Order: sequence, then structure tokens, then C-alpha cells
Amino acid sequence: MNFTAIILAGGQSSRMGANKALVEYMGRPLIEYAIDLARLFTNDILLIANNHDLDFLGIPVVSDEYTVKAPLAGIHAGLKSGSSAWNLVLSCDMPNLTKELIEKLLSLLDDDLRMVVPHHDGFLEPLCGFYHKDLIPQIENNIVAGKLSLLDLPGSVPHSFLTLADVPMAELAFLFKNVNEKNDLVS
Repeated sequence: MNFTAIILAGGQSSRMGANKALVEYMGRPLIEYAIDLARLFTNDILLIANNHDLDFLGIPVVSDEYTVKAPLAGIHAGLKSGSSAWNLVLSCDMPNLTKELIEKLLSLLDDDLRMVVPHHDGFLEPLCGFYHKDLIPQIENNIVAGKLSLLDLPGSVPHSFLTLADVPMAELAFLFKNVNEKNDLVS
């Protein structure tokens, strides 16, 4: 299946104090982890950022159309700019995501669905998942209505969750580690 990878790298990075995408984690800029993971599946990659800090990477950089401070705006920009029906969304600040996780998500894609994301211990992980281009109108409606949480989407669209109930909590904490501040840079 062909799909576009949308890498979210447009956050404010206020807690980090520097552009999070370019901060080094275990010897490499965070953005490289997401790019390398995406390249295992596709060469059709978009970076979502509201500045020109990532232009040097040679990957198309797309800015948000909506000026709200929420990942939903970045996903919207990527879905509108991408050419694929299905789109893998990755956040640049989750460096421990794996090829195996993406393969499991891919195995759940179905023509009747519009969103597939991981789920564990009552939590969704919406910054790593597949989003269908058909979600654009629903996302626009949510943004206009001020419903900026990605957690609002599954209730209004056909979706599936990759349930990770059999994965130990310590492994899940590592897999979905979100690097937001300098203290998070320690492995």
C-alpha cells in the first residue's frame, strides 16, 4: 500500500527552549528518527513546520493553514498537501517508535476506516497512526468548533485501535516516550 508520511515538527518547543526537531537525542537530531522510520515504508514524506529551520533536509516542508496551536492543524496541513489517501502521522518527538509498530498499524488498514492509532491502558497514541485524507472536512469542522484534541476524532469517524494490552508497561513507556523538555533527553 502506498501512503504519505506526515512528520509533525511544528510545535512551539517552549518547554525545550529550542527547536525540538533539531535537538539531539542519543547523538542524533530528533527529526532524523521519524524520517528514518518513515523511509522504511515510503519516500513520500512531508514535514509539517511553521518555520524554515528544516528546509536543509531536502524534504518538502508544509506550514499549517490554521493558526491554532494543536497537532490537529499539522495533520490537517499534511492531509491537504499529501497525494495519498492514507497517511502515516509521526511526531518528531517520539524517537523510539518501531518498524514493527508501524507494520501492525498497517495490517489494520481497511477501506471502511478513516483512522487507525495505537491504544493501551486506556490511552490513545494519536501522534503515531494512520489518517485518511477523507478526514479533512471533519478536522476542519473540529478546528472551527474549537475541538482541537485529537482524542475527539475517533468518536466521529470510523476507526480502529491497535490494542497493545500484551506489551509490558515499561516497554510501552519507552516506545511512546515523548521528548518535550531537556530532562527527557536522557534515555
